[in-house]
Amino acid sequence: MTSSTISGLLDKLVEDTQNEVTVEDVVSSFEERGFGPLLLIPSLMVILPTGAIPGVPSICGITLFLVCIQLAAGKDHPWLPKALRERSVSHDKLKKATDKARPYISKMEKLFTPRFTAMAKKPIRSVIAGISGIVVLSMIPLEVIPFGAALPAFALALTAIGIAYRDGVVVTIGLIAQASTGILLYQVVAMA
Repeated sequence: MTSSTISGLLDKLVEDTQNEVTVEDVVSSFEERGFGPLLLIPSLMVILPTGAIPGVPSICGITLFLVCIQLAAGKDHPWLPKALRERSVSHDKLKKATDKARPYISKMEKLFTPRFTAMAKKPIRSVIAGISGIVVLSMIPLEVIPFGAALPAFALALTAIGIAYRDGVVVTIGLIAQASTGILLYQVVAMA
């Protein structure tokens, strides 16, 4: 796998880290590739079994919010506060989750191709990042529902994949999924 694919990026993260994998490890491993992996990796951490670990969806949601807002503002490199950069998950849990997801991710990667590329380029990408930043904050209250935070994480993962592969169809599907997250959060708040 090449490091330009999602599975390649995950493999690189697992190979380049030991013991505890911090948010800073993710940032330093993928910073030179831009914001795409920084949106994708935390999203996948919430979707995969690591998302069941208490606190992981909230940490990932805050991380994703900060990355989305900086992308929306047109920044070239992300900045994260020290307290967030030092948050971690065990290397073994990350490796197990990555190994479990690899066959599915590899199958999915065959579906992506550059099409309707305007959706994945500036200035539309900046608008999408701003919307995504608001949606990912819903991971925090949805953490109280088992795997409830997986829906906004999945929506953002689709959007990030679409941007990374310049696939406007996938970006659009991700935005539709983000809208459904808003509806779910509204229903959760209305029931409370």
